[in-house]
Amino acid sequence: MSLTESYLIPETSIWHVSLLALLAISLLSGSLIKLTDDIEDKNLTRSLYAIPAGLAYGLSIGLLMLIDTNAALLFGGIVLGNLITGKIDSTGHYFGLGAILAVVFLYGIKLSPLVLPIAVLAALDEIGDFIQTPKFLDFIFEYRLILKLGILILVILDMLGLNALLVLLTFDAAYMLMDRITGRAAHEI
Repeated sequence: MSLTESYLIPETSIWHVSLLALLAISLLSGSLIKLTDDIEDKNLTRSLYAIPAGLAYGLSIGLLMLIDTNAALLFGGIVLGNLITGKIDSTGHYFGLGAILAVVFLYGIKLSPLVLPIAVLAALDEIGDFIQTPKFLDFIFEYRLILKLGILILVILDMLGLNALLVLLTFDAAYMLMDRITGRAAHEI
């Protein structure tokens, strides 16, 4: 049993979840997070609707954390990094965080210390929102390349499984796709 697996509940190791299921849940999670953002930030609809969207993404991320060790470390770090930078800042996201924490505590998910460098990578990705950066660095922060490259390095060093990188890329692709969809919807409203 690897170092990262020993921190999760024993039942997690007997779950055999296909990569396709992980990617499908990642697509759903990325879409719902962006939808939650845009309901409140772009006033797509009544902000009250951000609550069920937040709960849905929180439960889907909680499920990912429950069924896959690498996803647990990835999303544990992302949540911690976003808490550090203050990006969890609206009602929908508070409900999303609450749903994630409910799953983590109800099922006793314990994360290894590897979650800390992932949290730092996630926080560094968000720093472009807080500091003035040169134009040529906009691309890095717009596409969250710090976290992606950091996860890639952790995969190469065999500290995380390849599915962590695939889950992250799928999650971010869904996030960006939903951004385009809601951007068009906001212009039509």
